[in-house]
Amino acid sequence: MSYYTRSRVSSAVYSPLIENGYEITNDDEGGPRRSTRADYETAIAATEYGKFHYWLLLACGWANAADAVEILCVSFLLPSAECDLLLTSTDKGILSAIVFLGMMIGGYLWGGLGDSLGRRGVLMVSMTVNAIFGMLSSLAMTFPTFLVLRFLSGLGIGGSIPVTWSYYAEFQPKAKRGAMLSFLAAFWMVGNFVVAGLAWAIIPLTFEYESANFQFNSWRLFTLLCGIPSLSVAVTLIFFPESPRYLLSQGDEEGALEVFRRIYTSNTGRPVSQYPFTNLELDDDMLSTISHHSEKLFRRIKRICHRVGAQSKLAFGPTIRRSMILMIIINFAIQFGYYGLWLWFPELFNRLQVYYEDHNVTVSVCEVVDFKPNTTGQDPFEHCEDAAPPDNQVFINAFIVAIAPLPANIWTIFHMDKLGRKFFLVFSMIGSGLAAFLIWLVRSSAGNLALSCIFGAVSTMGFNALDCLGAELFPTNVRSTAMSITLAAARLGAILGNIIFGVFVDVACAIPILLVATLLMFGGLLGLWLPNTTKEPLL
Repeated sequence: MSYYTRSRVSSAVYSPLIENGYEITNDDEGGPRRSTRADYETAIAATEYGKFHYWLLLACGWANAADAVEILCVSFLLPSAECDLLLTSTDKGILSAIVFLGMMIGGYLWGGLGDSLGRRGVLMVSMTVNAIFGMLSSLAMTFPTFLVLRFLSGLGIGGSIPVTWSYYAEFQPKAKRGAMLSFLAAFWMVGNFVVAGLAWAIIPLTFEYESANFQFNSWRLFTLLCGIPSLSVAVTLIFFPESPRYLLSQGDEEGALEVFRRIYTSNTGRPVSQYPFTNLELDDDMLSTISHHSEKLFRRIKRICHRVGAQSKLAFGPTIRRSMILMIIINFAIQFGYYGLWLWFPELFNRLQVYYEDHNVTVSVCEVVDFKPNTTGQDPFEHCEDAAPPDNQVFINAFIVAIAPLPANIWTIFHMDKLGRKFFLVFSMIGSGLAAFLIWLVRSSAGNLALSCIFGAVSTMGFNALDCLGAELFPTNVRSTAMSITLAAARLGAILGNIIFGVFVDVACAIPILLVATLLMFGGLLGLWLPNTTKEPLL
C-alpha cells in the first residue's frame, strides 16, 4: 500500500473508518482509538482562525481591489481621453470591452494553469502582467496602441480573478467560508472607492507635458497610478504559501502538512509540533499525479495542455453539467447588465453635466446623450478645440456611486450564511434590473444619481453571492477551470454590453438600457434552479 494512503499508526490490517474527519482504528485490546489522520476540512479547521487568515484576506482582498481598479479606470478616463485619442462613442464602447476580451481569454488559460502549476505562482505572474501593460498604456499616443495595451492588461486580470478566489477559498474552514468570501468580495467595492477617489484627485488637474511626439497629462498619470495596486499584490504574495488543497491534489501530503503547521503556528503562537495531525487523506486523483513530478519540461507542458482540455470536459460532466450551464447564463447576464451600464456612468454624468450647464430643464438620460455644446454637428471632435476638463461634479457623482454599495456589502457579509447564496443572487439581479429600467424613465440629475447608487448597491450583493457559488459548486480538481469557463461567459457578456451600449447610445439609447434591465431580471429568475451550497463542505 502506498505511503500516501497509510496512517503512521501501525496496524496489522489497514482498514480505516473515518468519523468526523478523524481515523478510528483498533488499539491492542481491540477497542477504538483516535489517530492523527484527518481529512482536509478537519485539518484546516484544526489550524484555528486567526492572524494568518486576516493577512491572507488583506492580500487577496487587495488583489480583488486591484482588479477592480484596472477594469474601472477606463470608464473614468473616457471623458478626458476623448479628445487626445479621438474617441467616438463606438470607440469608447470597444475600449471598455477590450479589457474583458483579454480577461475572457486570459481567464481560461490562467485558470487551467492554476489547476496544473499552482495557485500562488500563477496569481503572481498574472498580477504582474496586469500591472506592467496597464502602466504602459499610460504612454500610448494613439487609440490602436492604447487598445492593444489594455487588451494585454486584461489578459492578466482574467487570470488573477478566478485564481484569487480559488486560492483564498481553499484556506477557509467551511464554518467561516461564506462570510469570509463575502469579505473578499467586499474588496471590489474598495477598488471602486480607490479608483473613483484617485480619478477625483488626479484627472481634474490641469498640468500637461507635451513635445513633438509625446504628451503626458492628468488622465495619463491616473492610468499609470492605477497599475501600482496589482504590482504590490504580486510582491506581497511572495510571503504566502501555496494552497494546501492544491498541494494535496498534486500528491504532496508533506507539503500540505507544512502549510497547515505554518498556519497553525501563525494563528495560535504554539510550536508546529503541537499541530494535531501527521497524516492527511488523499484520494485516487491526487495519487495519480505523483508519477508526473519528475517528467521533462516539454512532456510536462504537453500534459498540461492535454489536462486543460480534459478538465474542460470534466467541467461539463454529468454531475455538474446543469450547474455549469446555469452559471454560464447567469454570469453572462449579470456582467452584460452591470458593466454594460456601470462603465458608462462617468460618461453619462459628464454629458448630463454639460447639458445642464446650457439648459435649465429636466430631461431623461436618453434625451441628452448626444448633446455637445457649440458645435455644427459636422465634426464629432469640433468641441475639442476649446474643451475644458470634466467638471469636478462628474467625479463627485462617480465617487458617491462607488461608495454606495457599502451597506449592501456589510449586509451580505453578516447574512450570506443565514439567508443563503441563492437569496442574494435572485434578489440582487431582479432588483438591479428594475433600477436599470427606472434609470431610463427618470428625468432629473438627482434622480439619476440616486438610481445609479441603488443599481450599484443591489448589484454588489449578486456578485458576492455569485463569487461564493463559483468557489463552492465545483470539485477541487476542476474548480479553477470551471470558474474560468463561467467567467469567460461573463466576460463575453461584458464585452457585448459595452459594445452594444457604445453603438446604440447616440442613436437609440433605450435599446441598451432596456436590454440591460431584461437580462438582469432573467438571470435572477434562473438563479432559483441552482443548488444550495450554504455551509456545505468543498467538493
